[in-house]
Amino acid sequence: MAHRRSADFDLLLADIEQEAAAEGHGAVQDLRALQLKYRLINKLIDRRHQLRWSQKDLARHSGIAQSEISRIERGRKSPTLDTYSRLATAMELDALVVA
Repeated sequence: MAHRRSADFDLLLADIEQEAAAEGHGAVQDLRALQLKYRLINKLIDRRHQLRWSQKDLARHSGIAQSEISRIERGRKSPTLDTYSRLATAMELDALVVA
């Protein structure tokens, strides 16, 4: 069942890529920016989980409100570069390298 969901998700992503390409260069750029945003957010979430920190723990270490961290992790808020930097520094991430 998990393999089926993975294949369905891959098809969905391929469809989104095709739609963006059909809309033109601007749509492709917007899609790439959105993909980068979510890779960065996932990197932050993964690191927080590695540290076994709650959002409250991260808030205490970073000075960013827990409610803001929650909105960022749910993709409801686009953090500034300063906010990313504060969160990454608090979790001792040297860089938000995304692959």
